Amino acid sequence: MLQPGLTFVGAFAQFGDGVALLDLDLRFGEANGPLRRWLSHLSVPETGTLPELLHPEDLAGQLRAVSDVVGGARREVTFGARLHPAQGDTWVSVTVCAVQGMPGAALIMVREDTQRRALLDVQAELAAMTAEAERLRLALNGSHDGVWDWYPQRETIYVSSGWKRILGHHRSSLDVTVDVWLNLIHPDDRPGLLPRYQQHVALESASYEFEHRMRHRNGQWVWVLLRGQVSVWNADGTPERVTGTLRDVTEEVRARQELQRTQAHLQAITNAVPGLIGYKDRALRHQYGNVAYQEWYGRPHEELRGLHVREVIGEEMYRLNEPFMRAALAGSEQHFERSLTDAQGQERHVMVSYVPDLRDGEVHGLFVLAVDITSRYRAEQALLEEREWARTTLQSIGDGVITTDPQGHVTFMNPVAENLTGWSAAEGSGQPIEDVMHLSAERDEQRVPNPLLVALQEQRVVGMAFDTTLRSRAGTLRTIADSAAPIRRPDGTTLGAVIVFHDVSETRAMAVRMSHLAQHDALTDLPNRVLLQDRVQQALARHRRGGRPFALVFMDLDHFKYVNDSLGHQVGDELLRAVSRRLCELVRETDTVSRQGGDEFVLLLTELRTVMDVRAFADRLEEYLRQPYKVGEHVLNISFSLGIALCPTDGEDVGTLLRHADVAMYQAKAAGRGRTQFFSRELLASVEQRHRLVTQLRGAVADGAFTLHYQPKVAATGAVTGVEALLRWTLPDGTPVSPAEFIPAAEESGLILPLGRWVLEQACAQAREWERTLPEPLPVAVNISALQFSQPDFVEQVRGTLTASGLTPGLLELEITESLLAPEPEAARERLVVLRDLGVRLSIDDFGTGFSSLSYLKLFPVHTLKIDRAFVRDVATDRNDVAIVEAVIGIGQAMNLDVLAEGVETSRQVEVLTRLGCAAMQGYHFARPMPAAEMTAWIATRRMD
Repeated sequence: MLQPGLTFVGAFAQFGDGVALLDLDLRFGEANGPLRRWLSHLSVPETGTLPELLHPEDLAGQLRAVSDVVGGARREVTFGARLHPAQGDTWVSVTVCAVQGMPGAALIMVREDTQRRALLDVQAELAAMTAEAERLRLALNGSHDGVWDWYPQRETIYVSSGWKRILGHHRSSLDVTVDVWLNLIHPDDRPGLLPRYQQHVALESASYEFEHRMRHRNGQWVWVLLRGQVSVWNADGTPERVTGTLRDVTEEVRARQELQRTQAHLQAITNAVPGLIGYKDRALRHQYGNVAYQEWYGRPHEELRGLHVREVIGEEMYRLNEPFMRAALAGSEQHFERSLTDAQGQERHVMVSYVPDLRDGEVHGLFVLAVDITSRYRAEQALLEEREWARTTLQSIGDGVITTDPQGHVTFMNPVAENLTGWSAAEGSGQPIEDVMHLSAERDEQRVPNPLLVALQEQRVVGMAFDTTLRSRAGTLRTIADSAAPIRRPDGTTLGAVIVFHDVSETRAMAVRMSHLAQHDALTDLPNRVLLQDRVQQALARHRRGGRPFALVFMDLDHFKYVNDSLGHQVGDELLRAVSRRLCELVRETDTVSRQGGDEFVLLLTELRTVMDVRAFADRLEEYLRQPYKVGEHVLNISFSLGIALCPTDGEDVGTLLRHADVAMYQAKAAGRGRTQFFSRELLASVEQRHRLVTQLRGAVADGAFTLHYQPKVAATGAVTGVEALLRWTLPDGTPVSPAEFIPAAEESGLILPLGRWVLEQACAQAREWERTLPEPLPVAVNISALQFSQPDFVEQVRGTLTASGLTPGLLELEITESLLAPEPEAARERLVVLRDLGVRLSIDDFGTGFSSLSYLKLFPVHTLKIDRAFVRDVATDRNDVAIVEAVIGIGQAMNLDVLAEGVETSRQVEVLTRLGCAAMQGYHFARPMPAAEMTAWIATRRMD
């Protein structure tokens, strides 16, 4: 330790720089005030050392030189360094020099280096400016705006390549001057440019904007938005430099113009409507009213706008209507009638509708529609009073009474008539009398003319034959007695007709009903299999006598089991009744609608003579049956599979015709359901071939005749990200069977269940082998069928297979299709969540080819989207496919999902997909599916490359 050099060092006590004596251990012998302050981070600053003063990173090359000075090997050393981090980011200049007469000691002087600090600040500022300039450049490039830079005093201007591109010019194809620019502006728009610029130069605006047209290279006018401001001013206050941007706004301007035209058209339409149309916001303040609305309340639009509705319609009317308004603002349409007084003091009766303005799931206000129905209302009131007298009289008698208009359409039915026909008055109103009263001769059930129609035609009273029967809507037969007569006005014109009838066969009806039940289906009251065969026999007899052709239509409800399983058999039964009613409404009286049991119906069509007639009927049948079914609280959308056989081309006996129609229906279901299929010999051969295939398939499952091939998935970088396990089947003679042929057969026969379990076990075992032997794990994807996924123990199958194989769950990916999720989305979601929690990855295969794709992405916890090969095939040539693929990739990126393109076969497809941002691909361009051993060797070779 140095002796205190009070006299020597004391001279520097008031010195602004840090000064001290330094010994051989680089310890300070005495430090003046500034140096001690820089050592204030030490508990005893007076005994600090040089390494404790300076930043550790700046000492490596300096300590030896300092030791040489203290030891006498050199006279002096000076260097720059930072103070210890505890003192902040401070740079100092350090000078160490030997002291004559004091061996083993040196004088150290430390001075803050302000110049270096300033230099560093300048460098940091330059770096920040450089980064800011780069960000600005990237922002301009990404915005697709053109940039321009104008020097008014020099009459020079610079425009970017983006500026030229907006007008269809290449980088060097247009030499832009101020005059060239002005000449490109539409003549009608040029006068508007200068005033905006002058306002800006006069400091009346921070910048200036001008939307106008400019001539494109192709001769068209494009709309652009010019933005600019003075960036440099001269000393005399004139602009030295003006800079700005040019943006193509053609689409925005066209959309705005179209909106304006639409608004004008809408205004004209609403003003032409003979009723009040208005709009109220959520606060029930008036925002719009058509001319009729303004005239009704006697106030112009400017006066009405912004007023609360109570100020427009009055307090009392507001009190009556407010509940309807609140209901509309809650999202429910409201319709009601109201009597009120208009601005002229006249009593009016109006029909009022409040329709919620629903946008993006929120109600923003309500539309008001009021139609003056005063005349109709008064006429209806008078008519109602008159009708009530007649109704009371007719409903009190014991006979059935039905009245019609002159065309024979029902206008009134009393309760007895409702009971006898099975039609309610509301249902029967407007229906032809023949549909409401199904009359036939009791002995041969041949349809007979309704006496009411005869009375209308012959203008006389007509009685009914003794043995006439009435078939109610439910199929009940009653022998009735009746009479019909025309109803005439005082001037002799016909107002309509009336028929009065009553049941005269209670005992006989019971016997008829017993016979009926033996030949009809108990649920739907349609002819059953026994009666159908009898009807077909009769049709065959007529064919043999007169050569009259006919058709048999086998019809099956698609996915009817799902209705029974999910909603219950009661709903299923009601659905079958609804279907039967529609069928009966569609066919002719000479045709037969039969239920064969379950969800299968058969139609015997005896009046269709050609294939075209049958085809036209099938089209009507499909359209009519496709309408939704309201069953209790459920609305069901059901599709149907139809098979058609024609006599005599497809058979001339009952058994053959029924079997061939059934074959055609089976083929319609096999082709995807919701279809109509005519029978053909080729179809029969196809069905028989399918049966043989299923038989072979059953034997192959039992014999274990299947193998797995694997196709790699490749990232855009070229790295292998995983493989997909694909099932292959080769017959004993070496002939391969296409998966497109045997997979559907396996699904239809249920053999997909043992096959699917085997594929899952083999794929997991192979993935575990790769996990143990390959340098990097190789995920394996397995396709899951709908039937396999719907099994109650499917999740436990996956869990058990992972446990048995020892495979890490994250290396297994289950590929599911959208159609697999559709039947029971909530149950499917719960199952997928459990699989995800196991660690298994999930992907949607063939994305975009099913239904409600976006809703599935939101509902289900999937990791990957696989773009179907149908969109990839023409992605290099078809802009529509490019748009679809780009949209799917964008959706995946936005929802943080992986995206993989299937069916990639060409380098051009790879190039386009990579440019669109597709991160992974799969297809023959990279490799065909191969056995596991070849897959292992292929991966090894690829990694060596």
